[in-house]
Amino acid sequence: MSLRKHRLSLGLAALVGSAAMLAMPTSAQAAGDPATWPCDPSEFCIYHDAQGGGAHYSLSDGASDLGQLPGGLNDHVWSVKNISGDDWCLYRDADHENEIQVILDGQALDLASPVRDQVSSVEPC
Repeated sequence: MSLRKHRLSLGLAALVGSAAMLAMPTSAQAAGDPATWPCDPSEFCIYHDAQGGGAHYSLSDGASDLGQLPGGLNDHVWSVKNISGDDWCLYRDADHENEIQVILDGQALDLASPVRDQVSSVEPC
């Protein structure tokens, strides 16, 4: 699978922690096998589409407001992959308010509705 990656230079540590990459697949979707979903080593990844497809972020410190980031992931995180070494919490609102799901270290999964349509911030927990 061919990926075009753009390094984010946001400089807003309070906003996004250390969001490392936004990647846009040039082919339709990532393969169904979570091992092939693009994700930087030791990171937590969120994806716009199911099966690790679409725009994605590799995160190490979290993101307090997905609505401030490009890629359309606010209220549209359809899959996640956690290879960070820590559990991660998904929140319904910005600023890590109203926890809706915990993603355990080692998990890679498509989120179920309505969670996938509600994620607005994420962080290690």
